[in-house]
Amino acid sequence: METKESHNKANSTDQNKGIVYIIGAGPGDPELLTMKADRLLREADVILYDDLVSPELVSHYPALKIYTGKRKDCHHFEQEAINEEIVRQAKMGRKVVRLKGGDPFVFGRGGEEIESLRQHGIRYEIVPGITAAHGASAYSEIPLTMRKVSSSVAFCTGHPVSKIQVPDADTLVYYMVASSVHDVLDAVLNKGRNLETRVAIVQNATRYNQRIFTGTIRELREREKSVYSPALLLVGDNISQFIGENWFSKKKKVLLIGNGGKNYDPSDYVTVHLPCSSADGSDRKMVQHCLENITHYQVIFFAGVLSVRHFFNCLFMSGRDVRHLRESRIITYGKAAASELVKYIVVPDFRLEPDKPDDLISLFRENGLSGATVLLPGSNLPDSSQLFALEASGNSVTPLCVYTQGFRENDEEIDLDFIDEIYFSSPSCVRNFRTVYTGIPERIKVTTADEHTGNECTKIFGGRLLQG
Repeated sequence: METKESHNKANSTDQNKGIVYIIGAGPGDPELLTMKADRLLREADVILYDDLVSPELVSHYPALKIYTGKRKDCHHFEQEAINEEIVRQAKMGRKVVRLKGGDPFVFGRGGEEIESLRQHGIRYEIVPGITAAHGASAYSEIPLTMRKVSSSVAFCTGHPVSKIQVPDADTLVYYMVASSVHDVLDAVLNKGRNLETRVAIVQNATRYNQRIFTGTIRELREREKSVYSPALLLVGDNISQFIGENWFSKKKKVLLIGNGGKNYDPSDYVTVHLPCSSADGSDRKMVQHCLENITHYQVIFFAGVLSVRHFFNCLFMSGRDVRHLRESRIITYGKAAASELVKYIVVPDFRLEPDKPDDLISLFRENGLSGATVLLPGSNLPDSSQLFALEASGNSVTPLCVYTQGFRENDEEIDLDFIDEIYFSSPSCVRNFRTVYTGIPERIKVTTADEHTGNECTKIFGGRLLQG
């Protein structure tokens, strides 16, 4: 017999458990995320995300991020380990988002994950996403159904090879065919379709590097036996609607390196964002110490957008706000830092806007920036010229690492064959880019945020004509 005390204890235990949201992130384009998914991601304590989920998308959210990427024959996490981690995080009372490519219930193994959650009595919700077939159809202009052409469609998988199914439908869509294209085509032929049946392969659907191959079964069987993952195979007469110059292919592809930058009209451009900084490598102990002793610093000197952004993120995460900075003078260097401060409802005491970066010492002294204790938030690689000038002006300077320079571990290498323009937002981004890419193809237009960044690009990559 359940007593009132045991009932209350059970309720208390349930309330201490977290909740899990199994969310579909869509096929690749970050803008295809649903409004509900975006809200839950903003509220999440933990995000566990797969290999096919864009790191760019995940970077917008403040939660703890756990990469669980897994592809065929190359697993970072096995499914059982993922299930265990989801349960472990939820039992700690956290709001957990399990973020999966496409839709969780279309070859996404979402069903296996909710079985595990049911066994442990953990609350969950499922948020659908745009599955890869729908994304590939829309971004290639190949309709899945069309009057008088296709009145039925079936979603299938190319694995395992020994059990490939060929339903009786006008249009067939096969997922996971990177290594089994020819096996699927053979199965389709054996089921009665002929060699002239129209087929299409869509790689990286909805992403900047989407690539489409169309032809007949006969023509595709003469191609190499594998394609790059992720890939879909479409079979049916509706593929005759495909045109090479479709709406998505007409857009220019721009690689934005760093933060901020030009505004590109999404009607004409597809932007690919490659950050060259991360808060993950900040000196957490030093950040905590400085924030606890923030009144010690007479001046807080912000030299860029990222120093402002990451410093205030650290400030808010520590349970503090701008009121804790009232004893310090806030000084910015350059218009970008001052503009970023406005987002946090902060007006700097001084705005230094130098004409010549080489004359920092005179600039500091003329503006009374001497003999002070200065906190200098920035990256793990502070600007040596600014640091030298501050110290040469008689200041006691404490550099504070609130973010790190460099690309994130899970950022994939960008395929420059698909890029029409590269935009560099700072000199450090040019240097970081050079550590991964040996050069920039001549056909690619290069633009930079300012003259200083342009000079750095010219120095590293040669005498390129830079477009401002």
